[in-house]
Amino acid sequence: MTIRYDKSSDSVYFILTDEVPFESEEIKKGVIVDYDKNEKITSIEILNFKENSTDLDIPVLGDFFLKKAS
Repeated sequence: MTIRYDKSSDSVYFILTDEVPFESEEIKKGVIVDYDKNEKITSIEILNFKENSTDLDIPVLGDFFLKKAS
């Protein structure tokens, strides 16, 4: 897994696999999930991370566990 943070846009990007995203879905305002052709999660982008991280409740995505940022 790779995690990238863009300070200028306050966005964090979790890259879970090397698969090329096929489709994207905004599952919550500012939380975008990318899927491959087999509907498996490839990456997650969180916009306005510092603001949104306290409101996130995404305990499990695929085989990966995410915890609320502090």
